Amino acid sequence: MALALPEVVEELLSEMAAAVRDGARIPDEHLSSLKFVFGSSAIQALDLVDRDSVTLISSPSGRRVYQVLGSSGKTYTCLASCHYCSCPAFAFSVLRKSDSLLVVEEIAGTVR
Repeated sequence: MALALPEVVEELLSEMAAAVRDGARIPDEHLSSLKFVFGSSAIQALDLVDRDSVTLISSPSGRRVYQVLGSSGKTYTCLASCHYCSCPAFAFSVLRKSDSLLVVEEIAGTVR
């Protein structure tokens, strides 16, 4: 039985989260797979997570908002529910080139 892309990504992120929990280094083949699936956005998202620049804010109703501290020092808001971010990179990468905000949400939510 063939796996669909969401199941492959979920398995990949689960393996990465397990490595982080165990204090191990994330294998290079996992990082390459992320880049293959999500493009260059994956590397940028991992960098933000590594720099502790992503904060998840959850409401009692279950809504989630990510605040991201950009390299300029400005804080941007990412709305997971509608795949939107207020940063200029989102406007360029996602709206013009159809990249995905899901990579930031998936990496930040699963690896942390």
